[in-house]
Amino acid sequence: KQWYQRRVRGAMQKRQTASTLLNKQSSRSHVVFTVTVHIKTVSQDDECEEEVFKMGKFNLVDLAGSENIGRSGALKDRAREAGSINQSLLTLGRVINALVDRDPHVPNRESKL
Repeated sequence: KQWYQRRVRGAMQKRQTASTLLNKQSSRSHVVFTVTVHIKTVSQDDECEEEVFKMGKFNLVDLAGSENIGRSGALKDRAREAGSINQSLLTLGRVINALVDRDPHVPNRESKL
């Protein structure tokens, strides 16, 4: 539990937010949090003992919000930042679609995500 709390605290310190007309704390960063669980079970019968190892993985994703630049009131640097966020989300969508479609080309280098 303490290990988890330290990780979450560290991530929250690095999280970037900014205020817009649409959202007081608009997320300006993406985060992927992966939890891997390992389970070992032992089953025993009259003749032998068998160990079974199972592994599960959860990927929790929080993406920076897509915003309408005009309605958000973003100007100058904030407008450029919103445009970059929107571009990275568009690229992520293309990557996901390529993976789902098993496309031989995955466009993961089109944007700094």
